[in-house]
Amino acid sequence: MRFRSYSIATVALVSVFPLAAPLQACCDDFWSCVGAVASGGLTCAVESLVNSIRTLIQNVSRLASTLGQQAADVVNLAKSELNGAAADLRNLAGQAEGDFNAAAQLAQSVINEASRPQLVAPHVAPVAIAPAGAAATRAGTSGALAQPPGTRPAPATPAPRPGGTGTAVRLDQLPADPQEVVDALRRAKDAIDALRPDITQPINQVRQFATQAEQQAVAAASSAGNIAQTALLAPLQTLGNMLTDLVNHPEHIFDPSRIVDDAITQITTQTITIMTQVHDAVMQQAKATLDQAQRPIQDALDRAAVAKKIADAMQKVQRSRTKASCDALNSLIPRQRLDVRAFVTHVAGAAPAPGILALNLNQHKTMALAPFNRTVASRLTARTAGTQMAAKLKGPWQDFKRLQAAPPKVDPAAKPRIDAEISQRFAGKSGAAAEAEKRALLAEARTRFAKDPALLRKVEAMLDGDPVIRGHLGGPHGPAVREQ
Repeated sequence: MRFRSYSIATVALVSVFPLAAPLQACCDDFWSCVGAVASGGLTCAVESLVNSIRTLIQNVSRLASTLGQQAADVVNLAKSELNGAAADLRNLAGQAEGDFNAAAQLAQSVINEASRPQLVAPHVAPVAIAPAGAAATRAGTSGALAQPPGTRPAPATPAPRPGGTGTAVRLDQLPADPQEVVDALRRAKDAIDALRPDITQPINQVRQFATQAEQQAVAAASSAGNIAQTALLAPLQTLGNMLTDLVNHPEHIFDPSRIVDDAITQITTQTITIMTQVHDAVMQQAKATLDQAQRPIQDALDRAAVAKKIADAMQKVQRSRTKASCDALNSLIPRQRLDVRAFVTHVAGAAPAPGILALNLNQHKTMALAPFNRTVASRLTARTAGTQMAAKLKGPWQDFKRLQAAPPKVDPAAKPRIDAEISQRFAGKSGAAAEAEKRALLAEARTRFAKDPALLRKVEAMLDGDPVIRGHLGGPHGPAVREQ
């Protein structure tokens, strides 16, 4: 392989700035091994540095050529997650709409059932017989329930029948007045119907904001990708030129750290920032629009849940037709008119009828936030993409600096290889033939090392002092050959 020539200026300056162990490929032919041994390993060390810089140049070139695609990937990521968030909001809106419609249908079916003639009176379960003359459990009442062992006393019972005995019933099973049942059901149905506009409006807002945000993201995407090209392409090209200059002029490798370090640090920092800016350019306006849907979607979910709670309580009244369930339904619907937010808060906080689940509106906050977490996550992913791009610059440069940090050394195989080659060249030669062979070696050395006179002098001295050559020339006459 052709020997890589480096000037003695490079060797001298690198000797001040320690270099790493040479690549094994450096001593891959006779003359490259001669240069390595003569320079004490500096030529191989410089070649290692040059090869490291070539790797970095290739990465810079790839980044510059694929910069548009890298930016497009970030743009597509932003659009995808924005569209996903919009779709999630639409799904939540559809869920709220479906829940409300189901509650309204249930309420209507309860009203329809209640409007039919009642053929069978509600069942009243006897629980105990009260003895005549028993003490009243409450002022203004007479009689008391005989409680089985271990049971709690009932809060109130009707008066015993004349004659000293009577059938007592549990308070929660006292029958409701039929007209009170009808009135309570109608009030509840009216309350659900009154909620419809307050459900429809936020649902329509959510869908409008979702569509508008998607359109804004598409419009912004066309220009967002150009941000990276504008901000990063020129610095990458400048860095590439600097690194190419180091390869073409190895003598400049003496201390590139300050210049190249600053350039790489600036570009790697910029890369992370710019990729985040590309993401934000797509997202910023669209996300601001989407953010406006957060309150409406939570309102829609809250109001649909309230409608469901009322409808479930209505169904409970219709099935049991007890005073307790009727009172529980009435407690859900305030007598005074409230605005929709106060009404939702009231219904959510009211004690539910037996068998009706309590309503926790806090879960809707979590549900409403979930779509927006996607946009936050995609921003972090865009930053990661910038970090990965930056690593393709920083990694090889750190390799270069590690090479600088270790002292140069000669490949142990270099000297035996030189000795074997010289022994082969001078085998069977003596006198004039040996002198001619040495002159040929020196002539080739002057050609190969012409650009580095200091290294050439070291090579000549090494050949002059080689014991094999001196032996074939007949001892001390060897140096005279070089003078010719």
